[in-house]
Amino acid sequence: MKTFFVLFFLLIFIDNVQAYPNFIGHGYNSCQTCHYNPLGNGPINDYGRAVGATLISSRGFYNNSKPEELIAKESGFFFKEAKNKFFRPSVMYRGLFLKRNFGENNEQNEFIHMQADANVVLKFGQRDQFLSSFTFGYAPIPRAQQNTSQANDIEKYRSREHYLGWKINSQFGIYAGLMDKAFGIRVAEHTAYSRTTTQLTMNDQAHGLLLHISGESYEFALNPFVGNLAQASNLRAVGASSIFEATIFEKNRLGFSLLSQKNDFLENQSYAVHLRSGFGDGASLLFEFGRSDKFAPIIGSKNKEYYSLFQNHIKFNRGVYLINNIEYYKKSSDKSYKVRFGPSLQIFPISKVELKFDLYNTRNFSRTSSTKDRWDFLAQTHLWF
Repeated sequence: MKTFFVLFFLLIFIDNVQAYPNFIGHGYNSCQTCHYNPLGNGPINDYGRAVGATLISSRGFYNNSKPEELIAKESGFFFKEAKNKFFRPSVMYRGLFLKRNFGENNEQNEFIHMQADANVVLKFGQRDQFLSSFTFGYAPIPRAQQNTSQANDIEKYRSREHYLGWKINSQFGIYAGLMDKAFGIRVAEHTAYSRTTTQLTMNDQAHGLLLHISGESYEFALNPFVGNLAQASNLRAVGASSIFEATIFEKNRLGFSLLSQKNDFLENQSYAVHLRSGFGDGASLLFEFGRSDKFAPIIGSKNKEYYSLFQNHIKFNRGVYLINNIEYYKKSSDKSYKVRFGPSLQIFPISKVELKFDLYNTRNFSRTSSTKDRWDFLAQTHLWF
C-alpha cells in the first residue's frame, strides 16, 4: 500500500478532509460539528481536522506505537499543532484525471486542475462565536466556454467564499457574505444531476445572509441572496433558499429544500426531499429527489426537470470506502431520460490526502433514437494542509 501511494503521488503531482455528508455513518448528523459553515463545504475546524486524522484516515503510515492523541494534535496546518486560538490558515488542491469513452476508439484523456485554494479563518470570543472565512483560488474556465471568444474575459482566479459569522448561542447563528446556497445534500461531485439541475455547482455561490437554527433533533436554514456581486448585474441570480432536516432515530436525517432564484435570462424554482441515513460501522445511504421548474422569459420556454440521487457509502477498512452511485435525470419537454451509475473507491491513505477512483456508465433512454452507453473513468487527488 505504501509503494502504491508513493508511485501515485509522483505520477499525479501533488480537495480539508471535507466532512462529506456520507459521514453520517460515523454519527455526524450535522455538518456544523466539523465545519465553520454550519451547512458544510469549505474549511473544517479543529475538531473536524482531528476526526479526519484519527477516524477517517488510515494510520498505515504511522508507527504502531504513535498514540491517536498525537496524530490529532498534528492535524493542524502542515501537520503542526495550532499555536494560537484565533488564526487558522489552510490550502487545498484537487486534481482530476479523466478518461472519456473508456475502452472505445474515440477514448479521450484529460487532466483537470479543479481546485487550488488558500483560506484563512479568523475566530474570536470565548466560544469562538465570531468568525470570518476568506477563500481565494483558481477557477477553471467552464468546458462550454473553453476555446471561445468569451474565454479571454473569464477570470481564472476568484474568491470562492468570504463571509462573517456570529454564533449567537448554541442554537442560532447569522452569517453574511459570499457562500454556497442552502439546498439539498452537498455531495462533492459538482457534476451530479442534483447539482447541475438546480444550478448549484462549484461556481454558483451568492452574496447573502444565512440564518441557521439547530436543536438536538432538527436543523433549519434560511438563505436570502442577491447573486454573486462579481458578476454582471444581468447574470446575478437573486432569490432565496431554505433547508430543513430532522433526525429520525439515531443516525437518520429526513429533510426538504426550497430554492427560488432568477436573473434576466432564467427563472428557477427548485424543490427537493432528501434522506441521509447511517448504519453499521461507517456505512451510509444518501437519497435526494427533486424538481426544477425553469422559465426563460426572453424566448418564453418553460421546462420541468426531475432528478434523483442515490449513493451508498460502505467502510471497507479504516481509510478505505466503497461508494455506489445511481443518478436519474429527465426533462418534461423530452420523453427521453438519463441514468448514470457506477462504483467508486475512496482512499484516505494518510491525514490530509484523499484518492478517489470512479467508473461511471451514462445511459440514454429514448423512444426515437438509440445511443451507445458511455463509460468514463476518473481518478482524483485531493490534498489539504
